[in-house]
Amino acid sequence: MCGKVSYLISFILVLVLAGSASADTFQWDNGGNGPLWSMPENWNPDGLPGPDDEAQIILADANCVIDSSVDAECATVYVGMGGSEGTCYMDMTGGTLTSDGHIRIGEPGDSNAIFVMSGGTVSTGNTGRLWVGYNGTGTFIMTGGVMTVSDKIECGKNDGATGYIYVHGGTLNLEGQGSDDFEIGKYGTGIVTITGGEINITDQIKLAQTSGTARLYLYGGIINAGNLRSSDQISGEAFMDFTKGTLVLDGNDVPTVNGYIENGWFVAYDGVGIVDVNYTVDPNQTTVTGRMPNPELAWDPSPRTKATVERDLALGWKPGVYTVSHDVYFGTDVNNVNDANNALGAWPEFKGNQDPCSFDPGLLELGQTYYLRIDEVNDNNWAPPGSPWKGPVWEFTVVDYIVVDDFESYNDIPDDQEASNLVFYTWIDGYDNPSVNGAVIGYVLGDSSLETDNVHSGEQSVPLAYDNSTTTYSEVTVSIDDLAIGRDWTTDDFKVLSLWFYGSLFNAFTEQMYVKLNGVKVAYNGQMTDLQQTTWQQWNIDLTDFGIDLSNVTELCIGFEKTQTLGGRGSILFDDIRLYVSQNEE
Repeated sequence: MCGKVSYLISFILVLVLAGSASADTFQWDNGGNGPLWSMPENWNPDGLPGPDDEAQIILADANCVIDSSVDAECATVYVGMGGSEGTCYMDMTGGTLTSDGHIRIGEPGDSNAIFVMSGGTVSTGNTGRLWVGYNGTGTFIMTGGVMTVSDKIECGKNDGATGYIYVHGGTLNLEGQGSDDFEIGKYGTGIVTITGGEINITDQIKLAQTSGTARLYLYGGIINAGNLRSSDQISGEAFMDFTKGTLVLDGNDVPTVNGYIENGWFVAYDGVGIVDVNYTVDPNQTTVTGRMPNPELAWDPSPRTKATVERDLALGWKPGVYTVSHDVYFGTDVNNVNDANNALGAWPEFKGNQDPCSFDPGLLELGQTYYLRIDEVNDNNWAPPGSPWKGPVWEFTVVDYIVVDDFESYNDIPDDQEASNLVFYTWIDGYDNPSVNGAVIGYVLGDSSLETDNVHSGEQSVPLAYDNSTTTYSEVTVSIDDLAIGRDWTTDDFKVLSLWFYGSLFNAFTEQMYVKLNGVKVAYNGQMTDLQQTTWQQWNIDLTDFGIDLSNVTELCIGFEKTQTLGGRGSILFDDIRLYVSQNEE
């Protein structure tokens, strides 16, 4: 009896092992006579990936080709799987590619990968995804063929990743047993450009749903989707531009689309045109298209409608084709600007009739939204009837801050040459007296004293090194007279001094960060370990905490104070020192 049981267990074990053969990894080594996927010598080990195997196209500057003679299959395919010093390519002109798992284009952070599809058929089985720019840089270019993805398309997935998708033809289907969402710029940057072809999405289009940047340019072709993710679930930076393409959504999605338009996330012709949204009961769908405005109307406003702008600006626009002059309407109430007429004295929003295509609004209020309407005028007999032609209402919002220093004006031109503006001549550090002050502002080595790759906004931030191992403090100081803001900080009833900083894992967090105005110190009130966080963090300081006369601010300092006997050292990036009219959390 025991022998029979032993024999049965052995037999079952053989069946289990036979049914769970281990998957192999095949790496492209370009060793064959030609670039075809179907040539065994192109893989290491020599042979072809099977349905349970992993295929890795990770050889720099080599191209794996799938043409009409190839029926490729694998469990997962990587293009640009890390460590490559160049770009990894896959080119599909025909044939088939069947993957039971994901297609990963540009997965690791150091990867750069391009997949071009001009023909053939691709399928990701029952649970596979298309990842374009997962941690690194990935590009998918489609000009023909059919790709069917069963669980998500993610473009620009994680922080630091960049994904590019170009659809110029062919059909891209997102349909299967998964979530079937098209996610663009979740944490990273996703850029999708469509000039032709068709994209079919069973579920949602999700733009910048967390902290990423999403760009979708619909310059042609058609997108069919279930719906758009609700606008209140977008936390990043979203933007979609309609020109000749069409977006079709299931059911009545007009409120969601209008929410995107109100937020400035949907524009037409790069903000020059008009987004049209139409809902039809039969078929039950919402259609979104873009069009240029009627030729008799003013167009192309500057700033672009929905824009957030600096305080000092002149308003401009381009004239309609029949225009002789312009009736200008401007104010802070959208209904009044829309309803006003040109009867002098009847509406304060009417600013008069003029010839130039510009208007100076004067000093604008910080944080205020303004509305502009231009009616085009031509009463000549040869012009079409209807003058003045009432224009649309454009809007823009003024930022709620002014800049103390954003570090954009500094350069590395030697001080004996014209236009030199070295940061360490404006912000005074301890470079010449390190036994007293352990701060050094700007990079000492290299071609640039400023940081240009890691910024909060703009093109530059400033590094500040601190070393309290032999001193009691490390601090940099700027005279307010050397900054454009001026000494009087009461002009707009400012409430908050704000600055952004970016830490390092190697920083000593024992040192107390602080800011001083006119010699009065306010210590950082967050966690001291924030100095080790490799992300941009905002520090808001209530101006009343300084207890000084804000009409005569003469000096600003940023520093680190020793809190322990040995002292510590590190390096912090700073950017965007601003004054806000209210508490601000970006």
